[in-house]
Amino acid sequence: MSAPQSGILPEANTDATFLVLLLQNDAESITTVKRAANQLPLITEQLLTRYPDSKLSSTIAFSSRAWKVLFRDQDYPEELAPFKALRNDDRQAPCTPGDILIHIRSDRKDINFELSRLIMEKLGDSVLIEEEVSGFRYLESRDMTGFVDGTENPEGDNRAAVALIPEGQPLAGGSYIQSQRYIHNLPLWNACPVHQQEQVIGRTKQDDVELSNEEKAPIAHVKRVNLKENGKSLEILRHSMPYGDSTEHGLFFIAYAQTPRHFDLMLEQMIHADKNGHYDHLMDFTQAVTGNAFFAPSKDFLQSL
Repeated sequence: MSAPQSGILPEANTDATFLVLLLQNDAESITTVKRAANQLPLITEQLLTRYPDSKLSSTIAFSSRAWKVLFRDQDYPEELAPFKALRNDDRQAPCTPGDILIHIRSDRKDINFELSRLIMEKLGDSVLIEEEVSGFRYLESRDMTGFVDGTENPEGDNRAAVALIPEGQPLAGGSYIQSQRYIHNLPLWNACPVHQQEQVIGRTKQDDVELSNEEKAPIAHVKRVNLKENGKSLEILRHSMPYGDSTEHGLFFIAYAQTPRHFDLMLEQMIHADKNGHYDHLMDFTQAVTGNAFFAPSKDFLQSL
């Protein structure tokens, strides 16, 4: 059985580090990156053994361009492609540079720092840092809008069914990843009455109860992204986290799935208006500034490098 990387399936942590890297194309850099990817699971396990309370885990993933450079002799993830940029009126989801994603999470920010330091030492000059974001649990697992985030996440064994390529298929145990960083306009959001905010989200703010079908507006975020096909829900496993400081803040969105198609359909419903002019009105209060698509191979794949 193909074992997934440790950062995919566990429940949410209190802290995360997201490293988006650019790959240098020379032969030495390619060798260095493959070696570091091979060593990341072991380094993670060693730190977790020393600090078991941290619940440390990690994932390394690669863009379509990076995969073709690094693993040209390996199977290619058939649905791996550059992030699909979208734009409609003032709403947009851009595609931005990024070859490698390292997603580190735990219940201790210092241990996240230690693992990121160690793996970046291994990578050295083979990569450039495009973006480094520190995420954190906000209040009662809420987004900075004040609403609980990740309510619809799959649970139990369904997490693996949603996130991982099943056994018997090429690259089993791997997972497609879509990530975006959003900047929230909190002054505009906080100026809205709570009732209006609840209509935008589709849930109650204080108690996190989904509004009934009769109460839920067609522009509600929950309604736009809860999709079904042939009676079956299209699911993703979210590991998004708030980030920010006193001047800029928002959400680092990240989703794992056995196919990127589910995310693509959700994003289209958020950005594009339907025939009645309805779109996800949450987009009036937040702006995506990055967009990347990756594939996280199994732990077995990394160990074979």
